[in-house]
Amino acid sequence: MLFWAVSINAQKDSTTFPKPEPPAPVESAPHKTPEFPGGHRAFVTEVLKNFRTSPLVRAEIMSAKASANFIVDTEGNMIDIKIESYEHAMVRDEFLRALKMVKTKWIPAEQDGKKVRSVMRQPLIFNLK
Repeated sequence: MLFWAVSINAQKDSTTFPKPEPPAPVESAPHKTPEFPGGHRAFVTEVLKNFRTSPLVRAEIMSAKASANFIVDTEGNMIDIKIESYEHAMVRDEFLRALKMVKTKWIPAEQDGKKVRSVMRQPLIFNLK
């Protein structure tokens, strides 16, 4: 019997970095990170819904790790999606494809009450048992 598990690490393992902006005054309001509607679990569900495991099984790739980063722009779009590290090219390609299929807009990051671009980092742990 074959059990499949593909996971994306929890939000606490994701990192957000504001895109370089002109220096803010010392008294600036805290940075508000981008949010996916429904939270991180909803984002994970959306990505995994698009992630195809059958080509990986046929290639006998049973486990792998990858990490992606992308920008959430001021309109809430995921742009400049890149895989920054990976163990198998097929996992890289599939993770990138699944991320690019997410069309739900994010709630953009804010700095001093103004919407700003923000870089997000998202790890993937792929394990078929």
